[in-house]
Amino acid sequence: MKIKPIFGALLFGVLVMFSSCSDEGITPSVPEQEEEKEMTTDPESPAELVAAPDFSIKTWDGENLNFKDYENKVFVIWFFGSDCPPCKAIGPSIEEKLNKDFRGKEDYAIIGIDQWDRNDATIEGFKKTTGIDFPLGAMGSGVASDYNTTYDRLILVNKEGKIAYKADSRATNNLDDVVDLVKGLLD
Repeated sequence: MKIKPIFGALLFGVLVMFSSCSDEGITPSVPEQEEEKEMTTDPESPAELVAAPDFSIKTWDGENLNFKDYENKVFVIWFFGSDCPPCKAIGPSIEEKLNKDFRGKEDYAIIGIDQWDRNDATIEGFKKTTGIDFPLGAMGSGVASDYNTTYDRLILVNKEGKIAYKADSRATNNLDDVVDLVKGLLD
């Protein structure tokens, strides 16, 4: 039996598509993650760093989150997806290592931004599930786009308002690196 050229091309396309899927699986309701380049730089050389984009959004409970409120602070932004299983899994560690451990520092802040644009109840559920005590912004896909990032990523902004670190993989993979960088910037 001969395979017609159009059928062969279609079959080849399907095989290529399935062979390129990651072992993490694909969930249809989950936005695709983009490939990013990691930006690790010397925090002592702020002139070479890129300015962090300004933003102003609301938290799930109606408070304002404005970039300008974090001027002159070492500032961590965790972009998350409120229904993202890896985000829910790493949330308690982010709370412990990047919020509780630095809570008393006047020149430090952390926020989360839900880049999946879910409703307030979903973000509230995420907050309760993870035990997170820092502010969680809602409707943050535009901010994530401005930062050229995706969900489950950590970004570190130095006191000069420049991006000192931009993760290229899940927070699980670089949480300890971000903790070390925060310590270095606060010393």
